[in-house]
Amino acid sequence: MRVGASAAGVFPSSSFPESVSSSSYSPGNLRVEAEPITRRAAGLDRQAAVRSALNAGAIAAVLCLFPLRLGFLVAMPMAGYFGVRLYRRRIAAPELAPGTGFKLGALSGIFGFLISAALAVVLTLAAHAEDKLRTIIIEAVQRAQAVYPDHRLQWLDYFTTPHGMAVYVILSSVVSCAAFVLFSGVGGAISAAVLRKKGPQA
Repeated sequence: MRVGASAAGVFPSSSFPESVSSSSYSPGNLRVEAEPITRRAAGLDRQAAVRSALNAGAIAAVLCLFPLRLGFLVAMPMAGYFGVRLYRRRIAAPELAPGTGFKLGALSGIFGFLISAALAVVLTLAAHAEDKLRTIIIEAVQRAQAVYPDHRLQWLDYFTTPHGMAVYVILSSVVSCAAFVLFSGVGGAISAAVLRKKGPQA
């Protein structure tokens, strides 16, 4: 009796499945499959972000219409706060980092400023309040000049001219837009940080 039977005879190759190439399990393939998931989790859904920011900006613009002295300052961070909240409700979003919340809040601030500025122009024209706006600018210039009566601020008289008033409105709009974006971004960052502590949305 021959004990030295070959392994090929005892275990024929046909009884085993074909070996799977190790290349299909290479780290490169796993990285390619996981990359889209990681990209979706780390970034923002652009369409949902724009819609959420637009809705939040509209809410902030309405808040600016209330006759409150600090309404504008309250509306700015609230735009970012609502932007993050609405985005989390719109999609099954992962926890947003404060930096991502700042970006979403800043976008909400841009929309909020544009909508509030458009509403202000429409209301001013509808009420024929151009003269009132001109009076407000002249009074602001006179108050500033009254602080320094030694003619150091006489150059502010330029803003009482029609061309100067246009420049004044443009400069005020630029400053207001920058403030809206900054404070809305801060509100979005705070909202994202608070929601991360509370955990994912139900």
